[in-house]
Amino acid sequence: MADFREILTGTLVDKESGKPLSGATVEVYDKDLLHNDHLGTETTDEGGRFRVSFGWADYKDAFLEGRPDIFIKVTADGDTWKSDVYAELKGKMVDDDTEVFDLGQVEVG
Repeated sequence: MADFREILTGTLVDKESGKPLSGATVEVYDKDLLHNDHLGTETTDEGGRFRVSFGWADYKDAFLEGRPDIFIKVTADGDTWKSDVYAELKGKMVDDDTEVFDLGQVEVG
């Protein structure tokens, strides 16, 4: 069986100005008790959008692991910001082996 794929999408905007954050680095993690799993890193486009793809094998390292508990770390203009944890995310199935999670607009700052 092929690795089940997960895709995390969202749009980063500056909290004060509401403008998209282009060129920001987005690191995606699965929060665990002992070791957070790094799921991928992307740079936002000119509209502040990002898309990170990962698979079950990237975070299912224990038999108790269910859905990923996602958090993102954003670096922009020399500052770093970490989101709250999006626990037990459920996404939209786009085919038999791919699920897309859309965080929507994420305010940074």
